[in-house]
Amino acid sequence: MTVTVAATCTACGACLATCPERALLRAPRRPAVIDALCTDCLACLEVCPVDAIVPVPPPVHPIEEASYRIMAERVDLSAWDGGDRDVVARMVHATADESFAGTARIGERAVDAAVAALAAEAPVVCDARMVMAGIPSVAGAVCLLDEVPDAPPGDTRSAAAIRLAAKRYPDDALWVFGNAPTALFALLELHAAGALRPAAVVGLPVGYVGAAESKEALWSGRLRPVAITNSGVRGGSPAAAGAVNALARLARAGRTST
Repeated sequence: MTVTVAATCTACGACLATCPERALLRAPRRPAVIDALCTDCLACLEVCPVDAIVPVPPPVHPIEEASYRIMAERVDLSAWDGGDRDVVARMVHATADESFAGTARIGERAVDAAVAALAAEAPVVCDARMVMAGIPSVAGAVCLLDEVPDAPPGDTRSAAAIRLAAKRYPDDALWVFGNAPTALFALLELHAAGALRPAAVVGLPVGYVGAAESKEALWSGRLRPVAITNSGVRGGSPAAAGAVNALARLARAGRTST
């Protein structure tokens, strides 16, 4: 992503003074952008008094474009609006599992809260390395499974890793679950005990043992307003990563759920 300067520019020079990479050059009518130097820090957007600087998203790959066109023909997403729809569409796209269009559940503040956390480069705590591998463009993504080589008695490595992460990131992190129901249950226990205050939770563990129950507990609990989840046994790391990638796109574009 780079930026373009609209004709509404007043040539005040604020962006020129702000750009850390000198990717904006003075020109006769309005600054010119050197794409090769731009690092997408978007500092110029913050200082422009007339909002004349606009982010330019990268071109969509033809395969992705075709995939979304086919999905639009097969999947009814009319029940979803704004950023919520973007998240559900990405979950379907990442998995080719069209059932997410009907089973997804998104809290009223979930997308806004998650987008704000990503825009602020808050920690993104993942229950599995597969989730982290699926969101390479997201700064601050961590998975602490490697720090728990063995499961404690009566526990799982995934749940123990979440308890360890809660000590390290107790406030305002985005928590993402695509694999382990026990990890999501651990988060809910920590939140109920007042030891953890997530910005938002993407809860999409998969499986026949505990997955549906953990997601139902998330949706029926106090974290519901900031939860992105679904009903049933389906889920998985691709769905969770897809949801986060959709949120990251919204954060880069400065969009929210509306």
